[in-house]
Amino acid sequence: MTTRTKRSTLLLASLLILSTALAACAPSGGGGGQATAVKVTLTDFKIESSLTTFSVGVPYHFTIVNNGSVAHEFVIMPPADPASAAAARAKAVLVVAENDLQAGATKTVDYTFTTAAPDGTLEMACHITGHYEAGMHVPIVVK
Repeated sequence: MTTRTKRSTLLLASLLILSTALAACAPSGGGGGQATAVKVTLTDFKIESSLTTFSVGVPYHFTIVNNGSVAHEFVIMPPADPASAAAARAKAVLVVAENDLQAGATKTVDYTFTTAAPDGTLEMACHITGHYEAGMHVPIVVK
C-alpha cells in the first residue's frame, strides 16, 4: 500500500468514526429538528395539556382539540383578570381564535418559546366570557 493510499484510508476511517460519534450525540425523541408534540384538549369548561413545562428554543407542535359543545379559544399569555383580558392580550405569545376552535374542531399550531417564563407568569387559557371563570386556565412554565 502506498503512503497516499494509507493516508486516504486513514482519513476515510477517521471521518467514519467522527460521523458515528456525532450521530450518537444527536438528540433522541424528536431528532432532525422535529417539533415536540403537545396535545391540548378543550372541554366545557376545562383545559388539559400533555405538557405544561416547556423549554426555550425547542419547537413544539400543538394539536388543540375542542371536545366541548361550544366554541373556545386557546391563548398562551400572562394571567389576566377576565375583565382586562382583551387589553392583556397584547402580551399573548400564542393565540388561536374561537373561529378556529368551534365545537368539534381541531387546530394545529407550531410554536417555539423564545424567553423563559417562571411559574405563575404564563398560562394556557380561554377568555371567552365566563369560560376563564369556569376554570379554563392552566399555568405553564418555560425554562
